[in-house]
Amino acid sequence: MSVSEKSPERALLMGAIAGLIVGCLIGWFVIGWWLWPVQYVGDAYTYELNEAEKAEYVAAVVDSYNLTRRVDVAAQRFAGWETEEKVSALARLFAEYQVQGKTQEAQGIVVLTAALNQIEGWDSTAVSQATDQLVTQYQDEGSAEQAQFVILFSSEMGLVTAGPTGEQVSPAATPDPQESPSGLRGVGLLLVLLLALILVGAMAFLIVFLIRRQRAAPTTAMAVDESEWLGEGPLPLLTRKSAYRLGMDNFDESFSIEGEDGTFMGECGVGISEAMGEDTPRRVLAFEVWLFDKSDIRTVTKVLVSDHAYENEALRNKLAARGEPILAAPGTTIMLETTALAVEARVDEMEYGDGTPPSSYFNSLTVSLTARVKSDTANASWDDISPLPNVEES
Repeated sequence: MSVSEKSPERALLMGAIAGLIVGCLIGWFVIGWWLWPVQYVGDAYTYELNEAEKAEYVAAVVDSYNLTRRVDVAAQRFAGWETEEKVSALARLFAEYQVQGKTQEAQGIVVLTAALNQIEGWDSTAVSQATDQLVTQYQDEGSAEQAQFVILFSSEMGLVTAGPTGEQVSPAATPDPQESPSGLRGVGLLLVLLLALILVGAMAFLIVFLIRRQRAAPTTAMAVDESEWLGEGPLPLLTRKSAYRLGMDNFDESFSIEGEDGTFMGECGVGISEAMGEDTPRRVLAFEVWLFDKSDIRTVTKVLVSDHAYENEALRNKLAARGEPILAAPGTTIMLETTALAVEARVDEMEYGDGTPPSSYFNSLTVSLTARVKSDTANASWDDISPLPNVEES
């Protein structure tokens, strides 16, 4: 029987539909606003960010660490992150910096990663899985250059030895026939596959070697010929000059310290510590001279201050919280020492800017840095030096 517009059955149907809609609305208000209302449950966690926001957060953590050298603070900012997440995020940022030509910033990521690994004791399996997955992802996306830089990141850290496909590869390794793809049955195809893996592996290691040499050039020590060394003591690991001029508002130079075999041992550098006011160019009152030692994850800092800053007790006390304040003058020499390293920093040239108060800010400053292995560890293997607990020392 059909239901006409004026039939009782149609009126009953329309009433049932209207009742269902009204009931749903009432139920939504009762459940959503009274019985189980929406509640604020706390802040979002950093590891829940999307990829773009996570990259910005990791870059901020790295920049903060490069400025303060507080590895404990960096570790706290990664609280809640799984090892794989940290390694993947740091390796991804390292690759992006290398692609952009930011080799110095990329080196800062290597230093932070080594420090975090030292104090947290990362599981090598988790680290290997993270880097392998990232290499595979970049290769699937057609980003071969980023994939090679992730391999370089692994090589720099000594965490894994990865081939270009993300698998652990030895140039002379022979794949197990049982693990070959099911479609490759013939001996000829297995030989072709083996030769291809060897060729690709050799090319990857050659690329890593060339890239490492290229990126190490700007930040490693100047060559010191033993026959030409006229200074006192043993041949230094590093000799560099750090020169500041008014207008270099982001002045922050760092130099890698490497052993004779190329082993990364630490870093030293000079950067702005305190400026007067908010005007540009910045009128710098003090510079931090610092030394980082990989063997004990410690950063030693001293502060070169202007005459005005040194005589101002309140300002001097403020700077003392960052390191021992030392009055800057031509010829002033300071020593920075850690468990295994010693750096001599000497003020070669300096000039104050004009204005009031007089002798307050630097118009220019040139500091020579000379790094050596301490005499009591010079004959010891680097691996034999026992790391100290995590200490931030001024």
